[in-house]
Amino acid sequence: MHKYLRSIGFKDITKERLSEIFYRASKDPTAYEMAMDSEGNEFSEIRYEVAPHAGIAIRGNYDENDNFTGEYYFPYYEAVLQSSTSTVHIIRQSDRECYQGVCEDNNVAFDIIFHLQNMLPYLQAFESTTTVAPANVSLCGLSLEAKIIMPVYTDETIKAKRYKAKVARDNWMAKAREGDAGAYEKLTMDDMDKYSMISRRIQNEDVLSIVSSTFMPSGIENDKYAVIGDIVNYKTIINYITKQNVYVLTIDCNDLKIDVCINEEDLFGAPAIGRRFKGVVWMQGRLDI
Repeated sequence: MHKYLRSIGFKDITKERLSEIFYRASKDPTAYEMAMDSEGNEFSEIRYEVAPHAGIAIRGNYDENDNFTGEYYFPYYEAVLQSSTSTVHIIRQSDRECYQGVCEDNNVAFDIIFHLQNMLPYLQAFESTTTVAPANVSLCGLSLEAKIIMPVYTDETIKAKRYKAKVARDNWMAKAREGDAGAYEKLTMDDMDKYSMISRRIQNEDVLSIVSSTFMPSGIENDKYAVIGDIVNYKTIINYITKQNVYVLTIDCNDLKIDVCINEEDLFGAPAIGRRFKGVVWMQGRLDI
């Protein structure tokens, strides 16, 4: 059973109840798509919405009697917030017909790997292409456990200084991606200075009062990320079947904006605009095709 089902309001669901939902989805799906790759293989996907923009996607095939057989499924929250415009590399997983995107975004110091939600439209449009550039990418994340923390104090002077530093770093990052050795050296020195500053301050301050945002890989799974970011918007949606409340929070992490979906019972603290989100998310995303 997919552990992230609880993120969309299926906390403590049984296998029997889930089988009933799959049967209902196969008979009356919210949406249905079919695509064919360059080798003539057909792929089908049905989606069953259980809350606004959230649901279960099942990928498989229909047989000659029009019966759907699912190969695998995943919970989703539909990514609609444009997060990045950059080069995206598409990689097929070896164990099943599933694709991941690798997004080269300058807002973070590494490539962002995400589970590709709209795989079938990609197969129709770009199946023979493994690199899409530029690509509009909408990112979102499902979280199993997180907490709300207070913001770091800032004023207009601090904001202006941070913005100027970010613009400069983005320029250096762009040059480094092009192979500029001087840019690599500059970024390395900046990181060493930052590490030295944090090492001094952390002796007398809490790390969360020094680091305002974080976006970094978490664990050994390549599409899981530890995120700390400012809450710029939030809402509550209700699972139609279980009636459980689910929070959808829009997080700004160093100018990278993503929606995070989490069960109300798994979020410690009360969300509010201006406060910060701290948790681990499973990253999903859509290409604007």
